[in-house]
Amino acid sequence: MDTRRRVALCSFLLVLIILHANPTSADGKPEVCKYRTPSVPFCKGWSCKAECWIEAKLFRARVKEHRCIKGGIMGVCYCLFCGKHLTLD
Repeated sequence: MDTRRRVALCSFLLVLIILHANPTSADGKPEVCKYRTPSVPFCKGWSCKAECWIEAKLFRARVKEHRCIKGGIMGVCYCLFCGKHLTLD
């Protein structure tokens, strides 16, 4: 085999190994995203982030997005969670 064919074959095998060893396809469960709108005593960016982070730990998920819907005293946060342990309702 000449050098070009060997390089092409090695590149093809490397790509094949990388695509085959994709960890996201190993579990078989799809990632589900859900949102919640919890009430907080005072709504600012940092308080929404903390509230969403705590709820994400309870749901065994990760926070994809967080923001204040209604700011100030007795505010409302928007939390978007994604994870494989969330259920489809």
